[in-house]
Amino acid sequence: MYHALNGSLRLRVVHYGMCIAFIVGLTLLLAACESTSEPTFRRPAWLGSPPRTIQAPDTVRAGVPFSATAFAAGSGSIQCNQPDGASIAQGIRVARVEIFVRVPRGNVPCTRDLKYYPIPISLTFATAGVSTIRVVGTKQNSETYALDSLERSVVVVP
Repeated sequence: MYHALNGSLRLRVVHYGMCIAFIVGLTLLLAACESTSEPTFRRPAWLGSPPRTIQAPDTVRAGVPFSATAFAAGSGSIQCNQPDGASIAQGIRVARVEIFVRVPRGNVPCTRDLKYYPIPISLTFATAGVSTIRVVGTKQNSETYALDSLERSVVVVP
C-alpha cells in the first residue's frame, strides 16, 4: 500500500511540475512577443500644422479603385518618423483612414525641421454621390496621441 500511494504521489508531483514548466515557458514566450528590444514602435501619425492636405482626384468612378495620398508630419530625420501605412475602414459615403509612423524607442537625436511624408492609400466608393475621405492622426507630435482628423470630399460618378 505504501508503494501504491508513493507512486501516485510521484505522478502528481511530476504532473504539477510539468504544468509549472509549461506555464513558465508560455510566460517567457509571451514576454518575448512583447519585448521592447524592437528599435521602433508604431503609433498614429501627426497630421502637422495647416495647411494640411489629402491628395485625391476631384472625381472618381463608383466601384473603381483610386489612389490617394495622406501625409504624416514629423522630423526630417527619417529614422525618427518612418511612414508605416494606414488602416482603412471603408463605409458607403466615408472612408476613415488612420495613418501610422514608426518612431524610435529611447533617446534618439532627431532634427527639429518639419517634413511631410507621403502615405499612399487605395480607396473605392461603391455608390454615386459626394463621399468623404477622413484621414485620422494626432493633433501634435507627442506622447499624448490626441486624435485629429482632416477631410476631403470627392464626387463619385456612376
